[in-house]
Amino acid sequence: MGKPLHRKRLKRVVGRQGLALLAQARAAWPRIEDPDDGEGLHDFRVALRRLRSWLEAYRGYPGVSIPKAQRKRLRDLARATNDARDGEVMLAWLEAERPALGNAERGAIDWWAERLAARVEADYAEARCVLEAGFPGLDRELGETLAALAKQGGGPRFGEATARELATLHATLTAELAAIGSPDEREALHRPRITGKRIRYLLKPWTQEAPIFEQAEKAMKAFQDAFGVLHDDLVRESALEAAAAAHADEEARARLALAAEGEEPRAAAPRHLRGFMGLARANREHRLAHYDRALEVARAAGPGAGKAPTLADRLEAAIVAMRGD
Repeated sequence: MGKPLHRKRLKRVVGRQGLALLAQARAAWPRIEDPDDGEGLHDFRVALRRLRSWLEAYRGYPGVSIPKAQRKRLRDLARATNDARDGEVMLAWLEAERPALGNAERGAIDWWAERLAARVEADYAEARCVLEAGFPGLDRELGETLAALAKQGGGPRFGEATARELATLHATLTAELAAIGSPDEREALHRPRITGKRIRYLLKPWTQEAPIFEQAEKAMKAFQDAFGVLHDDLVRESALEAAAAAHADEEARARLALAAEGEEPRAAAPRHLRGFMGLARANREHRLAHYDRALEVARAAGPGAGKAPTLADRLEAAIVAMRGD
């Protein structure tokens, strides 16, 4: 029987888990070009994000050294598809909302979706060029770095190092939740989502060790999901504002051009302004409801939330178990 995870050496675990995450990205890589596989790009993105977060978590520990150039390339590849994926998610939301909306809102959706689809296609083409140029080389070079790391002994134990990182992130999350004051504080609502994601990535390799880790990871996923939905609402709100402004600008330029050609000037509101206003109102209602839901999850993460173990309880217990106390 092998050593329990908390007693293994940090460098070896970081290397082996890094190789596993890199293998997940490699497996998803050919699926990106499959038109019948809608999850290929998503799985590739997730694997790269998890790998980057994993390596960053242990970056300052003795012997855990990833060349700066490899870290930078991993960061750039992880970000390469952000715009395309965000646009794709927005298109899916527009189509999902369409059946329940009125004619004005549908007109705004038609105008927006036509332009957004073209942009998404261009963003994906650009992202594919970046990925094709960068991933094969990074896969080979980072794989060699991680394989060498996985063979090394000595250094701190994995359990103690992870417990220290988890305790730091837990304290950060507690402070970030306390700083939330209203549903309009975008940055304050964004921070707990990112910290929650980092915590979940730390917990992931532990879930097969004991039920306490699996329970903590599941609770963290519920937290991350709640704040993720709220984040999507906030991103969508900004996109709606930008789309409405672009529509108004396009209408104004078209009317100015017609007036310059001798047509009777018209100063009416842009055609789809009412539709964009309706979309903004609907999104606001969703956002407020999701804000309340996220706060419910956040309150359950704090002390005194009831007899059942809270997220905070589970994280504290995980920290103790990681240390082998």
